[in-house]
Amino acid sequence: MEILVEILLLIASYLLGSVPNALIISKVCKGIDIREYGSKNMGATNVLRVLGLKYGLIVFILDALKASVIIILFKVGIFSLDKYCHFPLLTYGLMAVIGHLFPIFANFKGGKGVACSAGIICSYAPLIAIPTLLAFLITVLITKYVSLSSIMAVTTALVFSFVTPLLMHQPFDWILIGVVIIIWFVFIFTHRENIKRLFKGEESKINLNKK
Repeated sequence: MEILVEILLLIASYLLGSVPNALIISKVCKGIDIREYGSKNMGATNVLRVLGLKYGLIVFILDALKASVIIILFKVGIFSLDKYCHFPLLTYGLMAVIGHLFPIFANFKGGKGVACSAGIICSYAPLIAIPTLLAFLITVLITKYVSLSSIMAVTTALVFSFVTPLLMHQPFDWILIGVVIIIWFVFIFTHRENIKRLFKGEESKINLNKK
């Protein structure tokens, strides 16, 4: 019975990840299909560029929550890790990221997984999330490049997944380290065109003053 519940939770994680918040917000609030504007990407960054900072933040928060909700349910004791222990906790977050990248509700063409990954790290390892978010904010404020900021953030998360246990005199969480490595490669892959434009000096900057 426990394994069946966990499989259902994995499916639920994927379905939650598939919820196209960028598309929903753009249609409900502005009556447009975000996939037809800007970079045509269904992510918080494109919403920020097209609709402004307020809507970009709303989508970011919603995407972060959809990836972390199952993890949070375990953390607060709604589900017991002692009882439902066949899959590592972070597996549910990864399933949500897969749902975001390949959403069943949006023709399997989703975003780049930045907000979802942030939600996973914040809910699972808040001590690592702090320097990760700082790296993102500092880089985006200085450069205005969200793609570069995202890569800097996940690189910081990877570094601190090693540094934090050393500082806390705790054993390494190899599952966390493995997941962050997977996310790092996902970011490099999903931002491959952005990286090319960065090297060419052609990457678009965001306008944080746009409301």
